[in-house]
Amino acid sequence: MSVQVPYARCAQGPYENWVYGLGQAYAHPGLDRASDVLSCVFEADDPFAIGDVPGHWSTGQGTFRTPVLWSANGFRSRFVPALFCERDDAPSDTPAQGLQLFADAVNETPVPTVAGQAAGSEVVAHVNYPVRAPTLCPDWSDRAVPDPAPQQDAIVIVAIVDDGIPFAHRNFIAASGHGTRIEYCWSQSATKAGQPMLFGREYDKAAIDALYRRHGGDEGAVYQAAGLAGGGDPNVRFPLDRMFSHGAHVLDSLAGQTPGHGDPRQDRVHIIAVDLPAMASADTSGFGKDMFVLSAMHYIFDRAERIAAAYAAPGARVPLVINLSYGHSSGPHDGNGLVEAAFDEMIAARRAHHPTAVVLPSGNMFMQSIHAVMTEPHFAQATGPVALDWFLPPDDRTSSFLEIWFPDGVNPDDLRVELVPPAHARLDQNAFAFPATQIVAHAPVTMGGAPIGQLSTEQCRGGRWRHVVAVAPTDVGQDQAPAPAGRWTLRVTKCMADPVPGYTTDAAQQIKAGGLQFWIQRDEDFGASGSGARQSYFIDPHNALYADDGRLAEMDSGPGAALVRRFGTMSGMATGAHVLRVGGYDEMTLRAARYSCAGALRAKDGASPEVMPAGAQVQLSAVSERSVTQPGIVGAGTRSGTYIAQSGTSSAAPQVARALVDMFLDTPSSAMTTVADYLGKLDVQTGTGDPKGPDRLGHYVLRQPRLSGAADEQVRIDLMVQARSVDPVAGV
Repeated sequence: MSVQVPYARCAQGPYENWVYGLGQAYAHPGLDRASDVLSCVFEADDPFAIGDVPGHWSTGQGTFRTPVLWSANGFRSRFVPALFCERDDAPSDTPAQGLQLFADAVNETPVPTVAGQAAGSEVVAHVNYPVRAPTLCPDWSDRAVPDPAPQQDAIVIVAIVDDGIPFAHRNFIAASGHGTRIEYCWSQSATKAGQPMLFGREYDKAAIDALYRRHGGDEGAVYQAAGLAGGGDPNVRFPLDRMFSHGAHVLDSLAGQTPGHGDPRQDRVHIIAVDLPAMASADTSGFGKDMFVLSAMHYIFDRAERIAAAYAAPGARVPLVINLSYGHSSGPHDGNGLVEAAFDEMIAARRAHHPTAVVLPSGNMFMQSIHAVMTEPHFAQATGPVALDWFLPPDDRTSSFLEIWFPDGVNPDDLRVELVPPAHARLDQNAFAFPATQIVAHAPVTMGGAPIGQLSTEQCRGGRWRHVVAVAPTDVGQDQAPAPAGRWTLRVTKCMADPVPGYTTDAAQQIKAGGLQFWIQRDEDFGASGSGARQSYFIDPHNALYADDGRLAEMDSGPGAALVRRFGTMSGMATGAHVLRVGGYDEMTLRAARYSCAGALRAKDGASPEVMPAGAQVQLSAVSERSVTQPGIVGAGTRSGTYIAQSGTSSAAPQVARALVDMFLDTPSSAMTTVADYLGKLDVQTGTGDPKGPDRLGHYVLRQPRLSGAADEQVRIDLMVQARSVDPVAGV
């Protein structure tokens, strides 16, 4: 039974206010400015009974619609992804008007939820990026569950969420050489062929095989028929137009086989794939993709139920391993981000019935000076405000974002932050203080009356406070005002009498942040998207760039002097309690890849330089570099027969996921309910890396390539294990 909750509001946070408001003229080059369909995530104080959430509900301004929602075993969640479709007879003319229509729809017409919501509970709508109108299927309804197929023994389900999934690739066919092993693929940006979804199209095993036969095995023709290649629209990026994509490489590492050399055992591995829209991948800041990623997880969990019903014995425990090789550098880093909290709910619920693992990379920004921490000693030693320089590079065609997170229990009145422009800049103000403390507030940074930046304060999801700085691109069109490139400065004045809290010394509560935490958002040109993004970074004279032996420094400088930290750069998406975090290492040296991000460290006590891990840490690691002279890991391109070497922890994560799948093929009914269970069952580990030293990698997982002889690989593995047992950082 549905009821009306009278307390619903639109959360117009810092990113929404910039993208759809002050900074809409500087929107990401891939953003569909003409779309009348906004994506969002509803968050409630009390969990929704997901199975009772209506598929759509109308307001005076438009209609809200929900995609596939996983509801097995009475699953309840506080998070529901949805789309808002404006009325056909009253569409918005600008992004700002679209956001206002959305806010009116949320605020004026209560959101339909389900009985059980407590009186006075609040429902909040978090706005994300638009959905391209051509991909929308408003009259969509999910297909019926197919009839069961002949049952198999010990099946395992593997899933991927990525960009540029080549679902017709021959590396994913059965060992017999006929028929794909991909059971379901939801392409969220497809416009043609396939089964309609709320947005995009679904291709099941039968549809993929039929498309492949219809086009005579011409994979390019298959993707053109699906609307995923050869579109001719210069404003829309089609990853499958290119010979290589991130998703092709990752899926091949995760579940690919060499044609003609298939392992019949892999036919018991059933694949689910979700291909995110190009925009969700092109903008690497992390904002805007929550609905797309959360919808993907619901879809995967739902389709896993269908596969289990079709292929597994009744009552069997069916393992599901999901690889999500995405991340962002901001967020609270304590598991309390929206996506992290939503993931944890879903994983815990499915683990109560089936083994479930979600594998995420640690990130690739360890050496990029994107993280800094101000602690009590910094304020005690300073004669005035503590300053931190932030360098915005020239020729950057995307906005730059910086987040400042306060310790638990500290509010913005306790630590006053000012933003000072570069010395050469001629702005309308010389220094800007953040808005006064309230749930959320914004203030413009202007130059000649035009907004070229924004300062925001927000109590994030009712927990810790954060400041967010948004700055316009430094390279813009002729009719826009660029932000000044160069050194911006953050000046922090301590206003509180008590010491600034450090990391808690309670071992059971290490997730609580210490000091004032700074994170610069990732700002890269992902997958050759043509965004023109360039990464900003901190400059700290106390941060040693080189070690004593002349190599690039891979340890934090200190203690006490440097603000910039390498440790603590862990991907903000990978800090949940139930996910597996994966780092990358060099195969020849067994040392961490320089870029491989790590969890934070804190001083063991006030007098000792000894440090210990604090909060989320890397648990597993896999090869992301073969050697100095052979960078990256070889994986498939978007067309059969093409291969490319790709570096990064996103290449290491699917190797760990594959090792888990192989383990589950041998022990499919394992009672895997905690992260420790997964770590303990992996028999391919060779030892534990020291998180304080150059390894920082947890348990090592060895690479077993498919393209060389088994005997040669066993010799190599034996040598690596022997070297590891003698010297953890020895070369081979």
